[in-house]
Amino acid sequence: MRNDFSTIICVADVNITELLDQTLTDLALPEVFVQRAKQMFLVDKRGFLGLRPVTKQDESRALFYHFYVPSRFEHGVMRRIAEAADLRVGGRGCIFAQRGAVWRGSPLHFDEAKLEALCGAADKLPPEDYALICCTVSRGVGESLSAAVLELGVCVPVVSFGSGVGLRDKLGLLRITIPVEKEIIWFLVPRSDAELVEKTLIPRARLDVPGHGFLYKIFVHAPVVNLRVRQGKRVHAATMEQVIAALDEVRGSSDWRRLGTKTGVFSGSSKTAKDGMKGLFFIGEEEEIETFRKTAMANGARGATLNHLEMRSYRADTREQTKESHSREFCDIIIPAEIEENILAHIKETGLFAADRSCMLKTLSVEKPASFPHV
Repeated sequence: MRNDFSTIICVADVNITELLDQTLTDLALPEVFVQRAKQMFLVDKRGFLGLRPVTKQDESRALFYHFYVPSRFEHGVMRRIAEAADLRVGGRGCIFAQRGAVWRGSPLHFDEAKLEALCGAADKLPPEDYALICCTVSRGVGESLSAAVLELGVCVPVVSFGSGVGLRDKLGLLRITIPVEKEIIWFLVPRSDAELVEKTLIPRARLDVPGHGFLYKIFVHAPVVNLRVRQGKRVHAATMEQVIAALDEVRGSSDWRRLGTKTGVFSGSSKTAKDGMKGLFFIGEEEEIETFRKTAMANGARGATLNHLEMRSYRADTREQTKESHSREFCDIIIPAEIEENILAHIKETGLFAADRSCMLKTLSVEKPASFPHV
């Protein structure tokens, strides 16, 4: 069964998760998937004997909240969460929405009357004004990539951990040269800066060399972005992040603060791969994940990344608010668009979308740099 949902992802500092949990309970969301992560930033510290300041990279613990809502409630739900958790304060987190097809067997039930009353519904979806750049590399490489983007000042990188499967398994003895443990780094940047960030990341991690990692981007709607790339003592009434956010609102977009020009001033190719690409993002139990992965790889997919999730229900019963929790796995696979239909047909034949199943598949259009090997 295909559903008209928007995927909302909120990155929240661990110190504000209680506020977020309360808001999700108020909205009575039936399924929310939670994943551990960390936000990276720069901090100014005193040098030896306090004679010279030193800038170092630091991190703070965070959680990813993934959940689905009917598309007409997308913007209202994000606005309510941002206000309740005060996400516009620098360093607390960000929130954005992805739009694509969602496949599931058993339907998700929402309290739409409550969503309408608390958030309101919109007839028209806002533009996808940001690019989410997703970079998967061997564990240990992510720190240098985060440092490079922090120096640009365009966003706060968010890092999570997973494992790579599929392509590595096909290499025989050569697989020992590719670590199974992976770092997944997300960079949420204005669309106008996406090319610059890609050109910064690719040579530093040698991502154009097979086996060194992978990078793709998805266009999203992001009403709140964490811009606090540098933390330290506050010396002004307003932080720089607050000034930037105010100017974004006045000007109606973030284009005014692009690092490059509209025509592009950076060397090298600025082309994106013209052949269409699709992202398959599957959430389920361990056995369902293995069925999905093997089916996709038997029909043309090459590699996959696995992550551990916690599934929570924020639905309220008649007496008290409940928050049930269950373990789930998350698998993402990037494929050429021409094999998507064949893979989906074979996945349906496995019974993963039967009426008694709660696993979920999201499909999105993605882009990869033209210099990348074909996936």
